[in-house]
Amino acid sequence: MRIARVSVGRASMPRVDPSWRTATYAASAVEGLIVEVEADGLVGIGGTAAHPNSVTGDVLEAQLKGPVSNALVGTDALERTAIRERLRGAQLHRSAVSAVDLALNDLVGKRAGLPCHALWGGAVRPGGEVIRFVGVKSPTELVAAAGALMEEGFTHLKVKLGTGLAEDVERIRALRSDFGDRVWIAVDGNGAYRTDGAIELSRALEPYDVRLIEQPIDYDDLEGLARLTAASPIPIMADQSVRGVDSALEVCRRHAAHVVSIKAGQTGSLDECRRVAEMCLAFGIRVHVGGGGHPCVVDAAMAQVAVSVPGIEEECEVGEHLAVSGDITSGLIRNGRFEVTDAPGLGVSIVD
Repeated sequence: MRIARVSVGRASMPRVDPSWRTATYAASAVEGLIVEVEADGLVGIGGTAAHPNSVTGDVLEAQLKGPVSNALVGTDALERTAIRERLRGAQLHRSAVSAVDLALNDLVGKRAGLPCHALWGGAVRPGGEVIRFVGVKSPTELVAAAGALMEEGFTHLKVKLGTGLAEDVERIRALRSDFGDRVWIAVDGNGAYRTDGAIELSRALEPYDVRLIEQPIDYDDLEGLARLTAASPIPIMADQSVRGVDSALEVCRRHAAHVVSIKAGQTGSLDECRRVAEMCLAFGIRVHVGGGGHPCVVDAAMAQVAVSVPGIEEECEVGEHLAVSGDITSGLIRNGRFEVTDAPGLGVSIVD
């Protein structure tokens, strides 16, 4: 199954919320990239996105059109592991490697006529609730944004925090006051707190039934995360701290989280996501499918992972492609839930 062609498309996808911001960056658009890999008349679709804090669209586009394409054309698409290891050895950004990995998984699934989850042993559940994000906002703006998402059928929300303890607590108090137990709430501090402040935040948020606090302190401070995890009455989730099996193992060994987040763009491949998930579950650490602003194909791929590993949390962040416009891939979500189908590969298509 020789790869005949690799094509790369790039588009600026405006955010539905042009005032989007977190504790570390603001962005009115997402730079999305789509990779198409063709072999034997079939086309596998992959994708990724630039991020203000880690990699630019120019870097990703140059890597995908240059060394990635050169490495793929003429090789056997069925040798996915060997291809991925060669790309990693070339010191390419893991988001570029991940985009190709998604396309190759999609291509192999289409060749087999099976969804990717079937190639990994089958789905253990059909889908789950979709968690949608709300950026840093005033309490009034937050309640309005949450209400709009709930009208669309979404009841699970992750709220970006990080402007100070009093303001952050007031945001969640207002949200719980307006919606009661109709909304599932998680929060993301994006590394804005120091350890003692994050402990204080967790205790202050405890009365508001917050289900988890994501990465409230520096990503590389595993000692601080371990101390926070031991003291927090709310589960602490490691996100950017987990970049693959090795870093996840350190989190597990140090008891530096109650939950870990897995993302294809962060680990570099769907296989690595699955390995991280199974290892962390063996340590008794919960596993959550994370997400972000990127093309739908990325969310679709993570949905395939979510349903194929027993023990992964039912609530998944596979809906943030809806937070941008101009996406050329589609398919996945209905009425606030995601469901995988029997469509071959990742189950997405290119929109004309």
